[in-house]
Amino acid sequence: MTSRNWLALLCLVAGVPLAAWGFASGSLLAGFAGLALVLVFWFLVWQWIAGASRPMGAEGKIRPAANAAWSMKDEPVKQGDTHK
Repeated sequence: MTSRNWLALLCLVAGVPLAAWGFASGSLLAGFAGLALVLVFWFLVWQWIAGASRPMGAEGKIRPAANAAWSMKDEPVKQGDTHK
């Protein structure tokens, strides 16, 4: 796990009890601090989800095919060349 993952987990583990205790005991400052930690957790999770959809490095780039299908439109279909 990366340091951002640990930070997100720490924000969740510390934020939920702090917010619950703060709002239950009437200490709004502690409650809002815990709520802020939970929101930081959601922000980090959202960044992780958005980053997971992006390709990484050169292997994620889309390369054109060596023989594009449009150039093969006049070629007959190869018989017996099936992949199972």
